[in-house]
Amino acid sequence: MGKQLHEKKRHRANNAGGVPVDSYQSALALANIMYELMPKSSGKQTEAITELNVHHIYFLYLWLTGHLSEINHSFELPDLILVSGSEDCAPHRLRRIRESGISWVEYALPYNKGKKTVHLWQPMPDAMNAIFSYWLTNHSHDLRLNLSQKKYFFWKSKVRKLRTPDDLRCQFVLRKDIFYRYFELMASGDPYLPFPAQQLFAVKKIHHHSALSYQRMTSDQIRYEVFSAQNRYLGRLMSEINRQEMKPYCDVRLPSTQSLKPILSAMEARPPYLKKEGAIVSFNFEMTEGARTYIPMEPIYIGSTRTIENAQLSCFFDHLRQQLKLQPEKSASPEALRAYYNARTYELALLFVLLTGARPTHHISIEREMCFGLQRALIRDKGRYRLINLPIYLQQAIQAYQALQARVINTLRPHDTSKMHILWYLIDEDNKARPLIAKSLRLFMHEQWQRCFTTKSGSPVNTVVPYQLRHSFAQHALMVTRPRLARQQIDLLMGHSELGEHLGNDYHFKPCDKKLLDHLNHWPSRLHLSPIEQSIFQKEDDL
Repeated sequence: MGKQLHEKKRHRANNAGGVPVDSYQSALALANIMYELMPKSSGKQTEAITELNVHHIYFLYLWLTGHLSEINHSFELPDLILVSGSEDCAPHRLRRIRESGISWVEYALPYNKGKKTVHLWQPMPDAMNAIFSYWLTNHSHDLRLNLSQKKYFFWKSKVRKLRTPDDLRCQFVLRKDIFYRYFELMASGDPYLPFPAQQLFAVKKIHHHSALSYQRMTSDQIRYEVFSAQNRYLGRLMSEINRQEMKPYCDVRLPSTQSLKPILSAMEARPPYLKKEGAIVSFNFEMTEGARTYIPMEPIYIGSTRTIENAQLSCFFDHLRQQLKLQPEKSASPEALRAYYNARTYELALLFVLLTGARPTHHISIEREMCFGLQRALIRDKGRYRLINLPIYLQQAIQAYQALQARVINTLRPHDTSKMHILWYLIDEDNKARPLIAKSLRLFMHEQWQRCFTTKSGSPVNTVVPYQLRHSFAQHALMVTRPRLARQQIDLLMGHSELGEHLGNDYHFKPCDKKLLDHLNHWPSRLHLSPIEQSIFQKEDDL
C-alpha cells in the first residue's frame, strides 16, 4: 500500500505546477561555472572578475538550448555561425535583427513537424541579448572554437568537477547535471506553458502524452510562449546573481570598453516586433531600392490537424438550430414527430461532446443516476468514471429536450422507455426506445455538415466526425486567456489522468472549480450559439 501511495504522489508531483528549481542554488551554480571558465595561471592570484570570452558565449548558448547536457565528447561541440537576415535558418546559426534602432539576436530552434525537423528563428531572451549583441558586434570573427578550445571547454564544463570559490563555500550548490537541465526542469513544471512549446525545451517525458494530439499552435504563437517562458526562468536568477557574494563572479569585463556587465542583464527596451502579445512574427531580410525591408514569414502549424474553426462550429450549430427551430404541428404524422425528436437527440448529443469534451466513442449520453441536478455528472471514459461540470447552456438544452421528450412519450407511447437509464435516446421505426451509438451520431453529423456547407460553398467539403468536437474543446481551453487555464486544468477537463489523479485520488479546491466552471460557461458565448428558446417548448399545442 505504501508503494502505491508513493507512486500516486510521484505522478501528482510530475504534473505541471510542481516545485521549480531553487533560484538561489541555481545562481550559485552559475557563479561556479563562471569561476571555472576563468583563465587561470599557476602562481598567480585569480581575479574574481574575468574578461568576456568566447567560452562564455558558447556556455550560454548550449545552456539555453539544452545541448549542454547532451554533449559527451569534445568533437560534439557545435560551431556557431553568424549569418545575415536574408539567409535561411539552420542548426547553430545566429543572426541580428535591427528595428527602431534596437538590435536583437536570434538563434535557430528546431521544431518537430511530423517526421521532419524544421529550424525557425527564435529571439534571444532579454537577459542574454546584451551579451550576445555585444560579442556579435565587436567579435563576430572570433565565434568558432578550434580543436584545442573545444577540448578546454569540454574539460572545464563537462569533465572537471566544479571548484567553488572560497567566498561561496559552505553553501548548498545545485548539482551540475541538474543546473545544465535548468530550462528543461522549469518547463516541465510550468503550469502555463503549452505542450507544443514545452517540447522545444527538450523535456524528455511529458506527463500526459495524449495531450499533444489535441493542441495546435502556430510557430508565431509558440515563439512567443518560448520567449516569455525563458524570460520568466532567467528573471528568477537575475535578482540572485546581484547579491553581494555572487556579483563579482557573475560580472564580466567587456574587452573593448573594459566596463563591467552582468552575465545576465535586463534590456531597457525591446524592438516593436517583440512587444506584441500572443505571437512573435519571424522576418526575412531583403534589400529593395537601397532600403532594408523585413518581410514577415508565413507561420507553420504544429500539433493537431483535427480542430474545427470556431466560425465553422458556429455556422454548423446555427444550421441545426434553424432546421429544428419549429416543432411539428399537432396534426403531424407520428413519423414526422419521431424524425424531429431523433434529430433533436442527435443535436443534444453533439452539444454534449462540444461543451464538455467527452469522448463520443465512449460516452454519448448521461445516466440518470449519475447526473446530479443537471449541474454535474459522472461519465465513464476508458473504463473509469470521471466527474464533469455541465455548463448552463447545456443544462438549458437538456431541460428543453426533456420537455419535448415528455410530450413525445405521451403522444407516441414508445416501448422500453422505462428501461432507458440515460437522459437522451432515440426512437426507432418499431416505436422502441434505443440508445445512441457512435456510428449513427457520426453519420448524422456527416450528413448535416455536408448539407450545411455544400449549400453555401456549392462544392463538397471535407468530412468531419464528432471526435473533432473534442479536439475543438481542447484547443479552446488551450488558447483562452480569460481565464487562462493551467495545463493540469486542461488535462482535468479532457479526462487525461495518471495513477493518483483519478476520481477519488485527485484534489479539488473551490477557486479552481469555479475557474473551470466559468470557462465552461463562457465557451457557448464565444461560439455565438443561438440561445435556447424555452417558449417554444412550453406550449402544449405545438405538438
